[in-house]
Amino acid sequence: MSTFLLLGFMALAGGKRVAAQIPGATYPRHYNHYVTSLKTLSDDETTFPAATLRVYSAAGDAPLPDNTLAYVIAKASAPVGQPVELDAFQLSVVPGNPNDENYDAQVPDCPTFAYGLGHLPAHHTPHVHDDNTKTFVLSMAEYVNGSLKNFAIECLVPATRRWANTPMPRPQSCSGFLGVCTGFGNSGHLQFSLEHITLSIGPHLLAQSTAVSSNPTADPAVATPKRRKYIALGSTSTPASNASPAPPKTTPSTPAKPTTASAQSSLTFPPVAGPSSAYETRYFFTLISSQF
Repeated sequence: MSTFLLLGFMALAGGKRVAAQIPGATYPRHYNHYVTSLKTLSDDETTFPAATLRVYSAAGDAPLPDNTLAYVIAKASAPVGQPVELDAFQLSVVPGNPNDENYDAQVPDCPTFAYGLGHLPAHHTPHVHDDNTKTFVLSMAEYVNGSLKNFAIECLVPATRRWANTPMPRPQSCSGFLGVCTGFGNSGHLQFSLEHITLSIGPHLLAQSTAVSSNPTADPAVATPKRRKYIALGSTSTPASNASPAPPKTTPSTPAKPTTASAQSSLTFPPVAGPSSAYETRYFFTLISSQF
């Protein structure tokens, strides 16, 4: 298993729209191609690795003006001695005039981040440098610009207390990392200073499922979260069932039959003076029967 993604703000230039013939497709697919660079932790622009970027271009989508800033998330390939290849699947343009000298003032000053998953080669062991930093190489493969690319990158372990007791990857083991671009290492590979690492990644085995109570209030994991004035994320409560609610039952519309009490309350009778006669009694029961 392997993957390599780069993300961050990048300045784009030299945009051109190019048609690419996709196998099995009737019509060519168009992409916008740019030149760019990866911002590093250093303020020295000469340390910014050169890169090329490709992004899908819809019909009538013209290339962006030179020096346009965009937040990019892209699959990447980093061959030694060549520009880094970026195949972007997310590109969000920073609004404004790229020719304005204050155009990039609204953008955070942060380096390019990388997320990768690769293997330590069998013949390679991590190297400890004179300044107590450590480096190791991860072999990777990623599908970039229409083909599978094989390459390697270098990971730098800072000489800080945080990393003092962190073990290094074993040969032929799979590791995942999150890092910040620092330029090119001594080996010529694109280098990233580690922010996070996961060692010895293997197949994930799901634990045996257990019965869950159908009562949400009985299980604290699915209980209604405490109300907050401000929240960073949406609700995390889990519904008791994913089944769609049953539609309400419908019955043919028929006039409701009034009860005796309601029927009697809705009846009015003329005032009768004196004792009721037999005729008046028959009239009363005849009127009551007609209501039902």
